[in-house]
This record gives sequence, C-alpha cells and structure tokens, in this order.
Amino acid sequence: MDNEDLDESEIIIDEAKASKLWIHCNCCFAHYVDEQTMLFLLACQHVICEKCVTASLGRIPGDAPTYTCPICRKNVRGRQVNNALPTNLKDMFHPEPWRDGLPHDLIDAFQKTHINSLDTHISKKEKEELKLDKDIQLARTLCRKHYLEGHRLRATRKQLEFRARRISHIVKIRREEAQRRLARRRAESPKQTDCIMQGTKNSHSRPGSAVAYLPAETKATLQYPAINSFVHHRNNSFVL
Repeated sequence: MDNEDLDESEIIIDEAKASKLWIHCNCCFAHYVDEQTMLFLLACQHVICEKCVTASLGRIPGDAPTYTCPICRKNVRGRQVNNALPTNLKDMFHPEPWRDGLPHDLIDAFQKTHINSLDTHISKKEKEELKLDKDIQLARTLCRKHYLEGHRLRATRKQLEFRARRISHIVKIRREEAQRRLARRRAESPKQTDCIMQGTKNSHSRPGSAVAYLPAETKATLQYPAINSFVHHRNNSFVL
C-alpha cells in the first residue's frame, strides 16, 4: 500500500529522524539523514560534505587534516559528524539541550543559523519551481497556439493545392479545346479556299466584289493571273 492511500492517522513519523532534518551541507544542501555522503563540522561552524570540502594532510602523519571551507574560504580543522564526535561538539546537534542542562543559548544559535540557511534554500527552490511552472504553462500555451496555427496552415495549404489542381485542369481543358479549334480551322481552310477559288473564277476583283471582303490570309491563298502588259482596248476615234 502506498503512502498516498494511508490516512493521516496511519502515517508513522520517525521523530528521531525528523529532529535531524536540519543537519545539511551548507554548500550543496545534502541532508545528513539521507546517509549518502559524510558531513564534517568545521571549526568555522560550517557543516560541509566530503564532496564540497577540500582536505589537506598535515606535515607529519600524526597531524590532523585541515579543510578549506567553501563558504568562508578558511583553512580550519574539522571532524566527521557521527556518534564519535567529542562531547562538546556532539552537544551542538542535541535535539533538546535544555532538558539536559546544556548551554542551549549557544546550541540554539548554532542550530537556528543552519535552519535559517535551509529555509532560505527551500524558499529559493520554491520560487524557482514556481517560475518553472509558469514557464511550463507559457510554453504549453505557445505550443497549443503553434499547433492550432500549424493545423490552420495545413488546411489552407490543402485548399490552395486543390485550387491549383483545379486551375491546372481548367487550363488543360481550354488548351485542348484551343488545339481542337485550331486543328478544325486548319482542316477547313483548304476547303474554304477551293470554294472561294471556284466562285471567283467568273467574278472580277473589284472593290465591290466578294473577294474584296475576304480575309487577308484567304486573299493570299488566291492565285491571280500574272499581268504582263496593259490591256489594249478597241481603238475608238473620238475628239478629246
């Protein structure tokens, strides 16, 4: 059964673990209760994990190592946070120092400083999460808008393609009709020329005749007799 299916009364809270949630690395904010890395309490009162601290060995094997704090940049001594800490250092992590008569003012100040640091980090992360949520909503809105715009453009493209195909089909039909008309005219033009030639053999090509009103192309096809000299009329005597 998942924790989401349990009622609030059925959820078991580990108070011993909850009292240690404030112990964390001041640099990467890794928690002590996760037990994923070792934490060190430095003399500068900063708690740093082994991944964030830089250790330097002493001049002789018996010297304790020194650590470079990434927060204040000081070279100080340090001890690993565990049950083997000296009593004066272990008391700094006491969950209820007033019950055992410890100088809780110093201990409370130490713990409150780390709690405030953790709260600041959590608030910062919450703001970042809220900003990311807003960015996700904005991105989702833009994606939806672009999707609808793309869908509209696809529909418009299909309409234009259909219109282009229709226009191409109409142009093709009109071109075929024009070619058929042209072929029909070319097929009929010799017959019309023969008819015209037969009808004009006994007629004169005067301005009022039918030949004068024929098209230029038809006139060009007509074969007129070649003129070699002036026409000689009968010699009629008269006084001019």
